[in-house]
Amino acid sequence: MNVKAKAKHALNTARDLTIRSIEAIPVVIPLTRPIKWARGRIDSADNVIIVVTLSNGVQGIADAPPRTTIYGDTQQSLLAIVTRHLGPALTGVNAFDMPSVRTALDAVAGNIVAKSALDMAICDAQAKTLGITCAELLGGTLRPLPVNWRLALGTMKETLADAEQVMKRYGLRALKVKCGIDAAKDIVLLRALRKQAGNDVEITVDMNQGYSVQQMLESAEALEDIGIALIEEPVAARDGAGKLVAAQGMLIPISGDDSCFTLEDVRDQLELGAIRSIVIKCARSGYTVSRDILGLARAYHCPVHNGSQADMQIGCAAAAHFACTYESQHAHEFSTYLDAAGHVVDQDLTIKDGKLILPDRPGIGLNLDPKKLRKYRVDI
Repeated sequence: MNVKAKAKHALNTARDLTIRSIEAIPVVIPLTRPIKWARGRIDSADNVIIVVTLSNGVQGIADAPPRTTIYGDTQQSLLAIVTRHLGPALTGVNAFDMPSVRTALDAVAGNIVAKSALDMAICDAQAKTLGITCAELLGGTLRPLPVNWRLALGTMKETLADAEQVMKRYGLRALKVKCGIDAAKDIVLLRALRKQAGNDVEITVDMNQGYSVQQMLESAEALEDIGIALIEEPVAARDGAGKLVAAQGMLIPISGDDSCFTLEDVRDQLELGAIRSIVIKCARSGYTVSRDILGLARAYHCPVHNGSQADMQIGCAAAAHFACTYESQHAHEFSTYLDAAGHVVDQDLTIKDGKLILPDRPGIGLNLDPKKLRKYRVDI
């Protein structure tokens, strides 16, 4: 059977496929170091692995990371909403009928992380059925992607040592610094980091809403002098008026993250005019809504890049496939899985010369490893 005939056979088969079952598997994966930000921290990846099985036996996977301080969900709530509500609503639905899938998901309010994981797991199963990558399913092509490294909150010595180590080991040319607790110390650290890293390294900062508008305006000139590429959510995410004042008082673009959970959020922020860059997090918008956000950003000539919800291997790979569908001016956040002490998939991801190299296999390129899954699976 030639390639054309194989493709036609796969498409004909796909038309009749339904979602046979959906499983939500809680896991706890230790981290080699805590992941900290201005408003919280996690010491382990207490996630929920979503497994969607189609009527042909093909399985798609995704990772749902709860963030109680950000979205209000927990591992327990993710498990409940998937097993008691969303999973049953999707069972029996045509696996390639995404409008019907969205109707089932949208019948339940909120729960954006659970919905996003289901959306991506279904797409992973679709791509594996067709024998193509998720990047191809979404209209892109598999390619290496530049990534940045998130520098953890800590002492200056620890932060600079962390930056030097990962740049040497992985060839990274982009760094993201968690700030927002002490403006004066942030400036001192960023000056030292710029001196150490050199002028050709992209440095972005994430304030996690930690600054007041006054602090942001007072810090703007110093940050511009350091050559900061983006400032992510410097002030309270819902303080639209304050954010606009801050944006008008500096040259560095404000990047929308905590204020851009949904498509409607992104529309409101773009209409406000305060943000000039958008962080797309597939963990909270899946593939379907992420594509809508990307289209909206293009309408406003606003650059985007993929962020991370402290994603592990599955989440990083899934988001990277989406990032293969557009060009970005900035490096993506696909390195957080390096903080994990283990994983539950059959292949590790690779970062070489500052770029993420995805496995050239169908779907997201990863499948669950039963032995590893048993090791990290928990009963809750």
